[in-house]
Amino acid sequence: MPVIILLASFSVSAESTDSPPSAPSEVSQTSPAINLLQEYQQAFHQRNYELSFITVRQGHIEPERLIHGVVDGVEVAHRVYLNGPANEGVYRQGVVAFFEPGQTPYSLASTRLPGMFGNLAAIDIDGLTTNYDLVIAGKSRVAGRPAQVMRIVPKSSDLYGLYFWIDYATQLPLRLDIVDHDGELVEQQMAVNLAEFEQPTAWMHELASLDLPKAVVGKLPVDESKQKINWRLGWQPEGMKVAQKERHSLLLLAEPVDYLKLSDGLFDISVYANAIGKTNPLREQLVRQGATSLHTVVRQGVEITVVGEIPPDTASKIADFVKLGPYLELPSEPAQ
Repeated sequence: MPVIILLASFSVSAESTDSPPSAPSEVSQTSPAINLLQEYQQAFHQRNYELSFITVRQGHIEPERLIHGVVDGVEVAHRVYLNGPANEGVYRQGVVAFFEPGQTPYSLASTRLPGMFGNLAAIDIDGLTTNYDLVIAGKSRVAGRPAQVMRIVPKSSDLYGLYFWIDYATQLPLRLDIVDHDGELVEQQMAVNLAEFEQPTAWMHELASLDLPKAVVGKLPVDESKQKINWRLGWQPEGMKVAQKERHSLLLLAEPVDYLKLSDGLFDISVYANAIGKTNPLREQLVRQGATSLHTVVRQGVEITVVGEIPPDTASKIADFVKLGPYLELPSEPAQ
């Protein structure tokens, strides 16, 4: 059975707003940029606030709300999509609980709140500056609030870059643009309202005491004598390292799946290798939704799927350069 990757869908259309500041006027100021990012990380984790924002992908818009607080030393956060069926996530002390339509609620261990705001708040800055240049790019206004703009420029042309607007008063996020190598906008998150609180609100206190669903263990035991896929990556973007590699059974599949995650701390790429066996494979496809690309290829009885916030050409290159050895199956049972 094929690996099933779900990309979020959006139904409300909207036009992108103003474009990022132009590159020629920028002056590289690495130290001030690092200081600004450090201030953002501290504010993101230590302040009590409510951020309402929109995510824009390919002309479609999705409103979301992020509530964050620190209750008796415990960091809590609640992120919810405001349109359509309830889709929520709760973060507390290294655990993220997911409440999604049609799914049993579950929790996963995580050191960061899902989403690019959370990635930037948790990333190791030394590691970031190894793969990206940080540049102060001027001043602007978002949601009526003065903001300082930072560029995060990849040293590899195979990855996206970022423009990041940080509120002057609170050092909290106001806007984030993901752009391609040519500076074209591919996805945007932009605040429509930001409110800060001196003390945690009643809802923050409730989040701190909420019973979270049972944690899911992603790696499940499999019988490796039944199937084996001899494969490895033949190419990966510069700066990306293997952060996770395992063979496990997914909830939606009866067959084991090889899984590998690449990460540079800012962007993650998932690579799945699935033996087709007797099931019908997905047709080969390349799908892009905003910054997220998915590419599936089928070779030598193996379905390879690459998905992540990367340019389509990068997803295709990773999938196309996967090296495959012999695919081994148990021989059929002899006739009686």
